[in-house]
Order: sequence, then C-alpha cells, then structure tokens
Amino acid sequence: MFWRGKSRRTRHAAGAPVVAQAENDPFGKRLTAFEVFLHIRDCMARRTGCSVVRLGDGEGALLGYPTITSRADVDRSLLIWLGTKDVPEADVLALVDALKDAVRGADVLGLPRRRQLEQQFHLWRAVQQAVDALNLLSPGTLATHTALHRLLQHALLYRPILQHAPFVGLVSCRRIGDELQRTFNIDTVRWHGVRGEFHEPGDVQTTHYPDGFHELRETLEVPFPGALFLVGAGAFGKVYCQWIKERGGIAIDVGSIFDAWANLRHAGKTVGRHWLSVGGYGLDAYRRTPRIRRAKAVVRYNRLAEESALDVPFGDTRADYFRKLPKFW
Repeated sequence: MFWRGKSRRTRHAAGAPVVAQAENDPFGKRLTAFEVFLHIRDCMARRTGCSVVRLGDGEGALLGYPTITSRADVDRSLLIWLGTKDVPEADVLALVDALKDAVRGADVLGLPRRRQLEQQFHLWRAVQQAVDALNLLSPGTLATHTALHRLLQHALLYRPILQHAPFVGLVSCRRIGDELQRTFNIDTVRWHGVRGEFHEPGDVQTTHYPDGFHELRETLEVPFPGALFLVGAGAFGKVYCQWIKERGGIAIDVGSIFDAWANLRHAGKTVGRHWLSVGGYGLDAYRRTPRIRRAKAVVRYNRLAEESALDVPFGDTRADYFRKLPKFW
C-alpha cells in the first residue's frame, strides 16, 4: 500500500503547518515540486531522456483492468475521453499494456495522495492496488504527487524550465504555442494536436483514439537529445511521455494546466473551478510576477497546499534541495 501508519503535522520555520510524509510509505520520500524541478533541470543539462507522469482515477481504471477493475470502469473513462465505449477488447488490452509500460518507464511518478486513497471512489485506490500488485514502480523511480502539475505552476517553476528554451514540443488539444513562445521567449514551439475529452475537444477534430493516437506515433519527432515536451492528453498522454523518452526527449505531463494557460476558467471540473479560483494558474501569473525569489516561491507553494487542503509535504527553506534552487527565477 502507498500509505501505512498515520501521518503527522509539524510546522516549518515560517510557522505554517506542514503535512508530513506518512510513516512507513513503501515508496520512500515523496518529492516536492522543487525537487522534481531540480531533477528535470539536471536531465535538461545532461540532455538525457526523461518521463514525468501523473496517475489519477482514469489511469486507475486502465491499470487495474481486468483483475482489479471491470470493463464497466474502463467504459466510464472511455466515455469521458472519447464519447464512446465502443472500443474493441483487443484495443483496450493494448492500451492497458502501453500504459503499464509508461508507468514502469517513468523517471518521476505522481501518485494519489492519502486523502484521495481514502475516498469512497474506488478508482483512486485502483492506482494503488495496480502499482502494488503488478510491481509497476521500477527501481530508481522517484515518487511525487498527482498534483505536481499544479504545484509547479503555483511556484512559477515552469518559467525556469521553459525560459529561453531552444525548442518546446506541445502535445495538447489547446493551440497555445504562440502565447507560450512569447511568455517564455522560446526559440521554436511545435504543436502536436490531439483531440481533448469528448465534451472539451479543444482545437482538434480528429478522433483521439485510434486515429490521433496512431498518427502521433508516426509523426512525433524529438529534434535533439533532451528536447523538452509538455504533454496534456489524459491517460493517452502517459504513453506519449514514454514515446518521447524512448526517442531521447524530456516529457512532462502537465495535464489540465494547458486549460488554465488557455484561459478556460471553468476547466471542465469542479476541482478545476476551485483551484483556478485560488489564482496564479494562467500565464498572466508569470507576467504579474516577472521575477520571484526562491523563498517567496516556497511561500506561494505552501499557500496553495494549505488553501487547497493538499496533504503533501510543504516546501522547506531549511532543506538541502532549497540551496540547490536558483536564487530567483
């Protein structure tokens, strides 16, 4: 199991409550977004392929199939993603295997939080059960939280990742390449459009699966070792992250952050409405704060975790990783 024993609350130096790691977590230390950023930066410097993916309830339905979850669970997710459950069993099983390979191949894996696992909704727990039962966590994989994409944004950590990048690939239903290029002074942005969820298709009309999925397999090109890609494509996106890594690139699963960057305030989900209302999720956040010191970024990060009741470790200015961060970004 991910979490055994009880977690405890302490206080960091600034006096805000810290949600500590649960005791006896078999995944060991869960990385903060600051530590994940440092890992990504290191891969960029070494031009080493890397995959950073996050697992939610939709992935739980596929990962657990057919022993932990049912075809009805899978069909529920297919209806959200594709608007149909008419996907042949052979294709479903192929997707399950591809997703498992993507999880095993991930360098950083975002996993459900304790409160998510304690919810009555069983598909969060299906992630936990599948990873445990199928040994999907590879040796050396770094564990973090499913909310990683939100935490990176709120600490403005996409800026030091993207700023002045020679190339950024986007796999998304949102055509926001020009805006990202202007915001972060990126030399070249290449958009690989895939259709979004059935009720939020975005800027692409081609059916995501099987048409868009197989087309992307053929056309996805990593221009040089260590080329950076941002991916937001649901469960399919985890597979795309693996393809990018295999071709030498660095893939970061940013999920619904693309919706926020496209100024879709509703984000299609109740949780989206909540966390967008906290502020700081659009690209305007980077323009309003053109430079932030690392200690201030920790404050912003901790405020999000506290206001959104995220049971994740808070940022800590006394931690060893803090001294490795840029003094500002």
